[in-house]
Amino acid sequence: MTPELNWLSDPTVFAVNRLDAHSDHVCYRTVQEAAQRHSSLRQPLDGMWRFVWSSCPAKRPADFWREGADLSGFGTIRVPGHMEPQGYGQLQYTNTLYPWDGRSALRPPQVDLNDDPVGSYAREFDLDAGLRGQRVCISFQGVEQAMYLWCNGKFVGYAEDSFTPSEFDLTPYIKETGNRICVEVYKRSSAAWIEDQDFFRFSGMFRPVYLYAKPAVHLADIWLKAGLSEDNTTGLLTPELKLDGETEGVSVTLRLTDPEAMPCMKAL
Repeated sequence: MTPELNWLSDPTVFAVNRLDAHSDHVCYRTVQEAAQRHSSLRQPLDGMWRFVWSSCPAKRPADFWREGADLSGFGTIRVPGHMEPQGYGQLQYTNTLYPWDGRSALRPPQVDLNDDPVGSYAREFDLDAGLRGQRVCISFQGVEQAMYLWCNGKFVGYAEDSFTPSEFDLTPYIKETGNRICVEVYKRSSAAWIEDQDFFRFSGMFRPVYLYAKPAVHLADIWLKAGLSEDNTTGLLTPELKLDGETEGVSVTLRLTDPEAMPCMKAL
């Protein structure tokens, strides 16, 4: 699939190859990892990224995502973090107006491509040992406002929706060593017409970014329904689980513990 710049102004395109939303539980390889609150199935990508800021799409380094592209002219930026407080672009506050009012005569869902700053991000990394040989996904916990993603020169996906996570499957593109992730972040898209509140206008990858591995059998989603009985002292906790991967013949064991790690419930 070839990414298109016109997705920015098309309200019917707000996610391309983005994984379905799911619960924000953390998966651990062992009980010991869970007790230590450290998962070998996750690899953070926070820190300093290679970066170029452009005032509009026409001025961006359009081919920086290609494998082997020369990034020697790039600066750096900290992730997570907005661009503007780090010296890229203009801080802006609006209340009852849209950010472009008085500058561009737009109608929904139009975007002024002459006034849509772009951040071009790149990060190189090797896979941690705990993720190798497994399905690998990437999670962007918050990107304002629209993003295009490439991995090792291959287009992966697109997403809008600044304030919820966007996740993508990197398995077809990822290598054990020598990986390069490239992200284009656009300050405005058609989503700007509805993501409008009384606040300062920022852009960038402002929440954590991390990789996570999916084992052969993976708990993809969990929903815990808590019901209170008429006596107001007892109740029923009903879990609904969604598994993916090699799930045929798989059984699930559930164990509920209190803050002191004492078992409260065990069920098969």
